[in-house]
Amino acid sequence: MGTTLDDETQKRVAKLHTVLRPYLLRRLKRDVEKELPRKFDHLVLCPLSKRQRFLYDEFMSRSQTRSDLASGVYQKIANILMQLRKVCNHPDLFEVRPIVTSFAMNRSAVADFEIKELLVRRRLLQEQEQDSLNLEVLGLRLVDRQNTSLIASIGTQRLDATSSLPFVSELPGEPPPYDVRTIEGYKRFRAYKEQTASIARWTHIGYLNRLRCSGSPVYSCELIAKVRQCSRALLSVSVCHPSVHHLDTALAVRTIIKPYETRAQEMAPIVNTFVCITPPVVARDLPRRILQGVEEPVSALSSDVQFDRVLHQPSVKLQIAFPDLSLLQYDCGKLQELARLLRERKAGGHRVLIFTQMTKILDILEQFLNFHGYLYLRLDGATRIEDRQYITERFNADARIFCFIASSRSGGVGIK
Repeated sequence: MGTTLDDETQKRVAKLHTVLRPYLLRRLKRDVEKELPRKFDHLVLCPLSKRQRFLYDEFMSRSQTRSDLASGVYQKIANILMQLRKVCNHPDLFEVRPIVTSFAMNRSAVADFEIKELLVRRRLLQEQEQDSLNLEVLGLRLVDRQNTSLIASIGTQRLDATSSLPFVSELPGEPPPYDVRTIEGYKRFRAYKEQTASIARWTHIGYLNRLRCSGSPVYSCELIAKVRQCSRALLSVSVCHPSVHHLDTALAVRTIIKPYETRAQEMAPIVNTFVCITPPVVARDLPRRILQGVEEPVSALSSDVQFDRVLHQPSVKLQIAFPDLSLLQYDCGKLQELARLLRERKAGGHRVLIFTQMTKILDILEQFLNFHGYLYLRLDGATRIEDRQYITERFNADARIFCFIASSRSGGVGIK
């Protein structure tokens, strides 16, 4: 019976030692201070970041803050100091960066002004003849000629009847004197002016008619159709018969016509870098209004699961925007200096111990260390009693662990 009591007593004592060991110093402080090496204190000034300055000034300019300071109540002033400490330690403690999403509307605002918008658009897009540039006269409208066959253009050139237009080959003679003293002299001068204007008008019409009749396609529609037919045949052969030699396939055509998956992979870096602006509001009926006349092809394409998977990533980036991970450091002046200090200590082969009073700062430090890829251990008040000694011993034994973060009330006795 005595042996059983002794075993239970030993277990209780061992458990009590496990609980109290992190909080007990086995020697007096005055004896321990004589054996410790000399301590050096370095004061590093950390300027506030732009966001910290904005939050600091915005909080101090509030009417509630000014009234609390004027009241002189200790609790209110202490609360103001606590909020300012949060801003100075890290702005996320005071105000977390929001995740931006778009407000979805089933019906756009322009739906109520559809008729007015049509009238205004027609009025704005109305072009005056003197303000427009006629590319056909300059011979620069080559797109319309691509759909013309070579036979039709040759036939049009044969049917050119510009020489049969009136006054085309005539030239005005010598102008009569400008006589306004007699009726006959003025009539002769007036008739000459009208004849000159008519000849100039018909000459210009003949020039345009000859220009339009003499136009020939750069690439006729027969040639384009033949190229398309050959490209389809070569692509079908190369796809259906993988054993076909690579010199027998149209490699240039195959590289131009890329599937959606390949193009999405090539554009992924650009999408990840530049697709970052989330609109405040989106309307679900805008595609129907913008893509009028092609609703059926668009709906058929949107029902394709594979195509929807390709556009999923850019679509999500345009609908929801998460804060960039680097802002965790650049929003805080202390973390900017800490990043520099850790880089110097890591290069010198040192190890780092960071204490903080706020447990929420440990969460921010964890994200910060993970962002830079440092190995670390964490010890706070939520750590279980049986894990405290194990974490301390692991940090002392494993030199790969670069940083140890702990709250000031968690103990941390035994860290070397």
